[in-house]
Amino acid sequence: MVAASPYRTAIVECAKKGMTSSEISKKLGVGKSVVNQTLVRFRKMGTLKDMRRSGRPVTVTTPEAVKAVRERIRRNPERSMRKMATEFGMSPKSMRIIVRNKLHMIPYRIQKGAFLTDRNKQLRLKKAKELLRGTRTGTHLRTVFTDEKLFTVEANKNGQNNRILAIDYESACRKGKILNKTSHPAAVMVFGGICSDGKTPLLFVDVGAKINKEYYIERILKSEVLPWSQSHFVNGNWTFQQDGAPAHTAKLTQEWCQANFPDFITKDQWPASSPDLNPMDYAVWGYLTQQVSTKNYPNLDALKKALTAAWDELDANYLRVVVDSYPKRLRAVIKAKGGRFENC
Repeated sequence: MVAASPYRTAIVECAKKGMTSSEISKKLGVGKSVVNQTLVRFRKMGTLKDMRRSGRPVTVTTPEAVKAVRERIRRNPERSMRKMATEFGMSPKSMRIIVRNKLHMIPYRIQKGAFLTDRNKQLRLKKAKELLRGTRTGTHLRTVFTDEKLFTVEANKNGQNNRILAIDYESACRKGKILNKTSHPAAVMVFGGICSDGKTPLLFVDVGAKINKEYYIERILKSEVLPWSQSHFVNGNWTFQQDGAPAHTAKLTQEWCQANFPDFITKDQWPASSPDLNPMDYAVWGYLTQQVSTKNYPNLDALKKALTAAWDELDANYLRVVVDSYPKRLRAVIKAKGGRFENC
């Protein structure tokens, strides 16, 4: 039973004075249906309190159960909600109600990431602040974010999340339950770059080639990025970004970028261990993986063809949204004091 609403008292008092439902509704500023329901309840029960609610009383998600679950999670936050439901003798739905509604907890998926020391966090925080200041004048919209990624001819599927629906095991195998795997699948390294309104050609690194500073400068920056940027940025005003790979941070590479690009983010300006700040890492490569790495390919040529098609499908609207997330992520790093943050 709960206490009566202040409106209920006023409604009943107005009715006792002979006012109609319409007049009460207009006078008190409440819906006519509320007025009628209140009067029906009062005439039936003789009280302003709520009627007794139907349904079983709570017997599972009790305060005692909530306290026990909180303690269990405190000791081990990696616990499975389904397993805890079994241990407590309740349904998975009841356990989700306790964890999400009562304890206000979210089941975050564990992800791999570079370890951040206190020193890393301090530098990440400092550099994120400097980079964020640059975005206030829109420099991020004229920045070419670049990266490399390795793709293999074999499908990249998670057995926990990808299932095959079939009537029996043999049918499931025919539908693709078993993915053929080899010890060393054929692979190709690709290089790409995007900005808010365009993208570089997708470059395939020569098979067996090592991306050292010489290869990076001659075959990627000089042969691909520089010509593309000169045709894309007519006014020549743009910024080049790269991560902290050895070929990128080499003295020869830094000097070449200084001499040939109108502006670039130096190795001392870009935060180390920060794929969460590079649009290529936090968005583009993931998109390409979803589009391409869902099946096996007979050879590298077939894989390259699929990658090129997926790359060509990246349109300007998608690229603008991806790049627009960059300042938000810098703010998230600052809010986390240089630590990791939830995706923006």
